[in-house]
Amino acid sequence: MKFRFNVNVSEQDYLDYNKFWMLRSPYGKKQMITLRVLVNVVFAVFIFISCFGFAEGFATDILISIILLLILLLLFNVFLNKMFSFSLKGQLIALKKKGKMAYSPSSVIEFYDDSFVETTADNKLEHKYSAIERVSVVDNKMIYIHVNNVMAFMLPIASFESMMQYDSFLEFIKGKCNSIDFYS
Repeated sequence: MKFRFNVNVSEQDYLDYNKFWMLRSPYGKKQMITLRVLVNVVFAVFIFISCFGFAEGFATDILISIILLLILLLLFNVFLNKMFSFSLKGQLIALKKKGKMAYSPSSVIEFYDDSFVETTADNKLEHKYSAIERVSVVDNKMIYIHVNNVMAFMLPIASFESMMQYDSFLEFIKGKCNSIDFYS
């Protein structure tokens, strides 16, 4: 065994992961861009219909409706990230009430030469390093090991015994995964 970590993840860690996934990771950024483009196109269609969809010509009420649509579009684009964060918190509260959290609060992750194993109270998962799609090191606080765009293992920096072990682990994982991204 190369490395063994006792991992404790809080609700805030899980919330931070989901915010990272949607707002900063390559996976979520694509979805956010698609959403923004789609909403902007829908608003453009409404504005076009407002301008040219009426036979009686360009009137003051049409101008007012266009201005309102543009204001709504601007507000959507400015506050989309905040709306997402608020919605995510609500989803987390709903999951907590149901008792179905989408993460394990405590686990042990062991890294071997050819695979890594996560053991929780309910489950034991083993993955080959070839299954890792990418690794994200975020703000020198958390390492996310992405198996795909839905599943990731969270490894808080607090799980490391020292900065020397942290540096050693990063060198180890760089040798196992081609795509390692650092976010600050």
